[in-house]
Amino acid sequence: MSASEETWAARLHAAVDEHPGALAFDVPSYVAAGRKRARRNRVLSIIATTAAVAVIVAGTTLATGVTFTESPQPAAPGVPHSTALGAGTNGWVAVDAWQGGGEVYLVRPGADARPLEVAGSDGASEACPAWSPDGRRLLFGRLSPPSGSRASDAELVIVPVDRSGTAGTPTVIALQGFDVLEGHDPHPCGTWAPDGRWVALAGAGEVWVVDTQAGAIRRLPDLRPSDLEWRPGTDELAIAGDMGTSRADPTVSAPVRVYSLSTREIRQLGSVEAAHLTWSPDGATLAYTGGETDQAELRLVDGDGTNERLLHADVGETLHGIGPVWSPTGDRIAYQRLTGDAERHEVVLTAVADGSETVIDAPEADGRFWYPFTVSWSPDGSTLLYAAWTEDDDALPGGVIAVPADEPSDVTVLTDAIDPVPNYYSHQWTPIQMWGRQSG
Repeated sequence: MSASEETWAARLHAAVDEHPGALAFDVPSYVAAGRKRARRNRVLSIIATTAAVAVIVAGTTLATGVTFTESPQPAAPGVPHSTALGAGTNGWVAVDAWQGGGEVYLVRPGADARPLEVAGSDGASEACPAWSPDGRRLLFGRLSPPSGSRASDAELVIVPVDRSGTAGTPTVIALQGFDVLEGHDPHPCGTWAPDGRWVALAGAGEVWVVDTQAGAIRRLPDLRPSDLEWRPGTDELAIAGDMGTSRADPTVSAPVRVYSLSTREIRQLGSVEAAHLTWSPDGATLAYTGGETDQAELRLVDGDGTNERLLHADVGETLHGIGPVWSPTGDRIAYQRLTGDAERHEVVLTAVADGSETVIDAPEADGRFWYPFTVSWSPDGSTLLYAAWTEDDDALPGGVIAVPADEPSDVTVLTDAIDPVPNYYSHQWTPIQMWGRQSG
């Protein structure tokens, strides 16, 4: 593929992601070619790797300075069946979807999927919902509709949500100058810090750290992360991976950086290089995996960068997924891998104590098998949340299901009317905050 063809393909790909209803696909041929709507997020990097035309970056230069700028804050079908899931702990699940040009929906057992009604969202495109640590507020990225010569404006929206799913008055933070890497989803998609005040997100070659109370914005330069995760119980943000300069580039490992809110300094975490990472609930240990060109290992390291060790030697290959995700109970790490049958994935639970594995085959519910795009945990650590697809018919319907980790046959279909997490590849840190705590 020539450079001009790569540019054309990346731009076309981005246009399809932004306006999925604008093009009509021959679905049988699309499937026969080994693609699924959400796998558009990886096909260009696969082509680039196979054709050996992308420059693979083995690492990036450690950022030694931090640019600090401050911007003032501007004035579905019924559920087939239901089971009790962590009463008193697990609250609403928030999911973004293609429907309506980009909307956020709330789902939970025993209730129909419902769109989140937020003032100021008419005509806008919304994505990447993430619950605050206390489950009381929902964060999402919003793009206002363009008008005339003005491009879409990027905003972070934070809205209180009560137990009934009713949204209150939103707080809107304008992200002036926000941009993304070429061909990636343009929504700003954040992840909450443990204090419920700060949010981190990735822009074009930068990590943005936003104070949701004061509206101040810090911009950390020379970073193109594939993963971000706050260290529990601290003000530290771990930054991993390098996504290249465009969607055509593969995701590769890079030295893991740790940014401190209090000191405003970035340090390197020992000699660790990773593309995907997850913290233990106590913040003492980091689990990580490499990029597309690395060995498929699951490794651990202490929070100070010492005591690196191997947990599992071969976690397999993936086309979907967000890397390893540590259980809130601390005893298991979930990830997904290809089964060897087209793009179908299975979920694996690895015991932290000894590296033993429990494999969860594709769950079956209502006569359909469900295959994950992303897998994350319920707040109480008892249940896995799949944003998934099925092969029910040529339409390849998607939805969201809850799978008890210890009884995976007892599946709850939260909704089968939403094509979920359409752009998770561009923001792989947001799905872990899809399921909120039950608010007080």
